[in-house]
Amino acid sequence: MNFQDLYQILEEVENEPYPVVEEIKPDYQLGKALYNSYAGMYGELTAITQYIYEHVTNDCDRELKKILIKIAIDEMHHLEILGNLLTELGFIPYFMGSRNHKWCSDNVQYKFQSIVAMMQYNIKLEEEAIREYKALMHMTEDTYIIHLITRIIKDEEGHLKVFQMMKEKYATCEPS
Repeated sequence: MNFQDLYQILEEVENEPYPVVEEIKPDYQLGKALYNSYAGMYGELTAITQYIYEHVTNDCDRELKKILIKIAIDEMHHLEILGNLLTELGFIPYFMGSRNHKWCSDNVQYKFQSIVAMMQYNIKLEEEAIREYKALMHMTEDTYIIHLITRIIKDEEGHLKVFQMMKEKYATCEPS
């Protein structure tokens, strides 16, 4: 596995367009739950800041830095999409989770013993994001929203695959 393979995984999904969401009716239950994916502990805002932090503080591998920033940009796009969706559902896109806890930089993991540990944490972030999105899909019958969330999940699954591959790559080259 080389970094070109990882870029290929990310670019394959990027080329698939996001569906257009039309005629959304206000939905209190869905909108309230959506805040977790937007800016909850494992939400898009946390993913962005986590991957940017890792990008900035990682001096060991240029290609790793490029992958992290590329994934952070994908997460920024998701944040924008969810913010727009919150607005359409009748909410203000505050940076908070579903229980009204404001987003906090304590959500970011700052110290890792190794790149493998960092990738394990990133895998956890992506798995939690996918779990949250799947739960959201069960809360609505709106096909536009379901298609949009399905498309976002494809990105998250690509990120998950890349982080898993990176974990394997670094596991073979880091001392035990």
